[in-house]
Amino acid sequence: MQSMRDIDNELRAWEMRHAQQFANERKPHFSSDSGIPYQRLYTPLDLEKIGFEYGKSLGFPGEAPFTRGITPTMYRGEHYLSAQYMGFSTPEETNALFKLLQAKGSKALHLAFDLPTIQGYDCDHPLAYDDVGKTGLSLSTLDDLETVLDSIDISKISVAWVNNPLAVVWVAMMCVLAERRGIAWSDTLGFFQNDIIKGFLTDSQFIYPPDPSVRLATDVITFGIRHMPKARVSNLCCLQYEESACDEAHQLAFGMATGTAYIRAALARGCDIDDVAPRISFLGCVNHRDFLCEVAKWRAARRLWSGLMRDQYGAKKPESMAPWVRVSTGGLDLIKDSRDMNVARGALACLAMAFAGIQSATPKTYDEPLGIPSEEASITALRSVQLVQFETGVCDIVDPLGGSYAVEVLTHEVEQRARAELERIEAMGGMVEAVKNGYAAKKILEAGTRHVARVTSGEKLSLGLNIYPPEDATEREDFYLPAPAAVVDERIAALRASKARRDQAALADALDKVRLVASQPAGEDSNMIFPIIEAVRVGATSGEIADAMKDVFGGYRLPW
Repeated sequence: MQSMRDIDNELRAWEMRHAQQFANERKPHFSSDSGIPYQRLYTPLDLEKIGFEYGKSLGFPGEAPFTRGITPTMYRGEHYLSAQYMGFSTPEETNALFKLLQAKGSKALHLAFDLPTIQGYDCDHPLAYDDVGKTGLSLSTLDDLETVLDSIDISKISVAWVNNPLAVVWVAMMCVLAERRGIAWSDTLGFFQNDIIKGFLTDSQFIYPPDPSVRLATDVITFGIRHMPKARVSNLCCLQYEESACDEAHQLAFGMATGTAYIRAALARGCDIDDVAPRISFLGCVNHRDFLCEVAKWRAARRLWSGLMRDQYGAKKPESMAPWVRVSTGGLDLIKDSRDMNVARGALACLAMAFAGIQSATPKTYDEPLGIPSEEASITALRSVQLVQFETGVCDIVDPLGGSYAVEVLTHEVEQRARAELERIEAMGGMVEAVKNGYAAKKILEAGTRHVARVTSGEKLSLGLNIYPPEDATEREDFYLPAPAAVVDERIAALRASKARRDQAALADALDKVRLVASQPAGEDSNMIFPIIEAVRVGATSGEIADAMKDVFGGYRLPW
C-alpha cells in the first residue's frame, strides 16, 4: 500500500508536469455558491488533513454517526416517500387532487393553506376576501376538513400540515375528525410542520409574539408525544433558509438551533430526550446547484445532529440520533420562462436526493415561479422522483458516494461551518434570542442581498435568466385554480350557515375556556390543545379560536 509520502510526491510531480494546462483553467479560483473552495483534485492526502477516521467520520448505515444513512438498508428496503405540497382553493378541489396523486403513486399528502387560514382569518373576515384560496386551501371548520380528507384513511395515509402559527388548531381538528371516524388519537398519522420560529424570519407567517408562539409549538410536541405516538410533532425548517439564499452552514445551524429550542422546552415539561428527539424531523432542500455540496450537506447534518443529541442531551436510542429528513428541490433557481430547464433542474435535484440519503421528497414543480402547481406539473415532479428510484440504479447501493475524497472533504467542511454557527447562536441564548435580537434576520438579509448582486452581475450563472435566455419566450398564464368572486361567496355563505347552526352558549363557553387556559403559565396542565379540542367539538372555527388566543397573547409585528 502506498504511503501518504509517496502519494504526496506523485501529486507534486503530476502538478509540475501539467502546470501549463493549469495556468489556462477557466477561472483562477473555483468554489461553491456559498464560498466553499473546490480543489482541482482530491486525494487520500485531503482525508488525512481533516483527520478522517472511518469509524468516527463515516461508520456504517443505520449506526452512529449516521453519515451514511439512518437505516442499514436505506433504499434497498424501501424507496424514500414521494408527495406533493399542495392545496387548491376549495376542500372539494383539494380532495380531488389528493386522490389523483394517490392513484399516480404518491404515498403522503402535504396540505397547503391559503394565507388567511395561516394567519388566523376565516374566509368571511373582511381582511381575507381578496386572498381566499389564492395560494392554497381555504379551511375553517371541521366539516371543511372532513371534505378535504374524504375517503382518505388518516390511520394509514400520512397527512402533513403546513401551518405553523395555528398548528395547535389543526392537531385538535385532526383528533376530533378521528373521533368522528371511530379512530383512536393514537392511531392517526399526522405530520405537523409546527416550526413557528422560521415564520419570524422567512415568510412572516406568525400571529402571536415569539414566547407564546413557542409555547404553542411545545404544546403540540408534548401532546403528540403523549397522545399521538405515530405523528411527527415538529418539522424543523431548513428549506426556507435555502430559499432565502442562506448558505449550507446557516441552513443547518438555524434548523438545529430551532430544534434544540423546542427540545429544551419539551424537556422542561417533563419529557425524556429519547421520547422527543425521534419525533422531530427536518424539512430541507436538495438543489441541483453545487450538486456535491448538496449531497454533503445532509451527510454532515446527520453526523452533527447525532453528536448533538448524544453528547449534549444524553440521548441513548439510535432513533434519537438519526434525523428523519424530508426535502424539497430548490425553487430559488427556477426560471419563469424556462419550463423545460426547470424540469431538468428538478430531475438533477432528485438524483442528488438519492445520493444525500433523505427519507421523503416533495419536489418543486416546473411552474413554481408562476403560482399554485398545476396538475400536469405536479405529476411531472412526481415522475422525476420515480425516474431516479426505478431507472437510475443509484437506490440499489447504500450511500454510493461514501468514501469519495471530494464528498468526504466537503462533508467535513459543511459540518465544521455549521457547527461554528450553531455554537455562535447557542452562545447568545439560542434561536429564540437570535430572533428577538435581529441576528438571524440580519444574516438572512445579507444572504439575499448577496444572491441578488451575484445574479445581477453575472457572477452566478442561471440559464435562461442571465445566460442563454430563451429565444422563443412566450407569455404563460400564471396558474391559479379559479377562485372567482362566486366561489369565494359560496365559501362565505357555507361558513356562515355552519356558524348559524351552532349552540351559541356552548360555543361561548368553549372559547372562554380557551382564553382562560391561555392566560395560565405554560405547562402540561395548561396545554392549549385540550380546550381547543372542546371548542372544535362545538363547532368553533379556526379563526374564532385564533382570535380567542389573540385576546390573551396579543398580536405581533416585527421590530425591523
